[in-house]
Parts: sequence; structure tokens; C-alpha cells
Amino acid sequence: MKFRLAILLLTTLWCGSAFASRHDDAEIAFAQAQTAVQAAEAADAARAAPTEWDAAQSNLTAARGALDRREWEASSMSSEKAKADADLAAARAREQRATAATAEIEASVETLRRELERPGS
Repeated sequence: MKFRLAILLLTTLWCGSAFASRHDDAEIAFAQAQTAVQAAEAADAARAAPTEWDAAQSNLTAARGALDRREWEASSMSSEKAKADADLAAARAREQRATAATAEIEASVETLRRELERPGS
């Protein structure tokens, strides 16, 4: 009888820890997604990559809803999608800024070349 009780107690504790672990994993994934979305917002991703930005926002909302419903696996998956979309949006925003800066530098270099090629320089 004591053996059965011990087995039952251990099984209950093990299930409880698995539940807590999935919950913790979902919370961590959601926090990481939130951070990625905030970083994308700071990078002006809403303007530079609106499709990816909207997908990140949508997936973050879905993750929050799943978290509230205690659907840990669904929340984790939506959080991962939100993070990926936010990272992509931020990267596209950085790429757009880098392309604009490169074009500006190339224009400046071209202006300098023309100045150097002018007679009397």
C-alpha cells in the first residue's frame, strides 16, 4: 500500500513538473517574442516591412490568447512565429537603411569624381 502511494505521489509530482515546464517554456517564448517585436518596432519595421510586421503582431496576439487559455504548445508555436516575423521585419528595415546610406555615399563619391575631373581643379 505504501509502495502504491509512493508511486502515485511521484507520478503526480512528475506530471506537475512537466506541466510547469511547458508553462514556463511558453512564458519564455512569449517574452522573447515580445522583445523581438519591440526591437522591430524600434527599427521602424512597420514602415519598412509592413507585411512581416503585421504577421509578427498577429502571431504575438495569437500567442497571448493561447497563453491565456493555457494552451502552452500553441502559445509557444505562435511565439516562435512572432519572433521569426519580427526578426525578419527588423532585418528588412536595417537592410533598407543600409541601402539608402550606400546610395547616399555613392552619390557623394560620384560628385567628388566629377569635381576632380573638372578642368582647373
